[in-house]
Amino acid sequence: MRDIDEVLRSMNPARTGKPADQSQLNAILSSSRSAGTVRRVHTRQRWGWVVTAAAVTAGVVGYTVVDPFGVTAQPALAITPAPLRLHPSNRSAADVLEEIAGRVSGQADTRPQQWESEHFVGEDWALSTRIDNVQVTSAVVPERRETWVKPDGSSHWKVTSLPPRFQNKHQREVWESAGSVGEKPVRSSGTSGPDARSASEPPSTVEGMRAWLANGQDMGPGLLYEVVPERFQDHVFSPAQRAAVLRVLASSRGIVYAGTVKDRAGRSGEAFSLTGRFGGLPNKRTLVFDSQTGSLLASEEQLLGDAGKLRVRPYSVIQYGTFLTAERLR
Repeated sequence: MRDIDEVLRSMNPARTGKPADQSQLNAILSSSRSAGTVRRVHTRQRWGWVVTAAAVTAGVVGYTVVDPFGVTAQPALAITPAPLRLHPSNRSAADVLEEIAGRVSGQADTRPQQWESEHFVGEDWALSTRIDNVQVTSAVVPERRETWVKPDGSSHWKVTSLPPRFQNKHQREVWESAGSVGEKPVRSSGTSGPDARSASEPPSTVEGMRAWLANGQDMGPGLLYEVVPERFQDHVFSPAQRAAVLRVLASSRGIVYAGTVKDRAGRSGEAFSLTGRFGGLPNKRTLVFDSQTGSLLASEEQLLGDAGKLRVRPYSVIQYGTFLTAERLR
């Protein structure tokens, strides 16, 4: 799964300004089929394009790279969600992250040591959302994802599209005129085989956690902001491990404390943002952590001004994730 994540990042047109390279994707998929390590492909939706799973059984995966903006009935500019409402502060990100890490690191590890599966629930939305084979730009249609990961790293998952969301009456009227795509829930599910790396317990030291997150890559702040949400979707961290993640972020350059915020599930958290081009369009990424537990509550990506060839307004949110449940089940 991590190999596929890396290829998807490199093919992201919002960063490269170029169309996705199908041959590059085919190469990594061919390798992954034989290794049987593909996991949770349904969560990897990226700006302005999508890779969808046609089948996920025993590590066999089929993908299609699609036209980013679907049928002509869709609006010229995609409807996107309102940004999170941040309450800015002049405190440094390093100080606030260290404060949370210090609070969390001494907490008891209440995870069961003998367990049958790790269970994750979350809600995702991306500009690339595709429902009933139509690229949905006339509404925000989130997905609820639920995943169970066994100790050997094998997993099964299910995804259900949620009711379309609008900021006003006019947006609903546009969606209805475009065919009310996403009105009825769409469901999918799949499984994957054992994954030795995913089955391993993450380290609890700062240097160990940094190396584990990097997985052999050059871990700059931009990549860190992609990897951290991915890992909170497939690992139930101990308090010491969450503290190590926070301290890795605290030692990274360019991260700004954006203040307190309520996420899309109504939970209060501390927001940390990173801005830059990262090889593509100017953007801001935000991670929201629970100040008491150090758990990741939400992630968000927003364009800054230049939307390039993406058919969205400047400063649009182009992806968000809400992390609702991460637990070990006996």
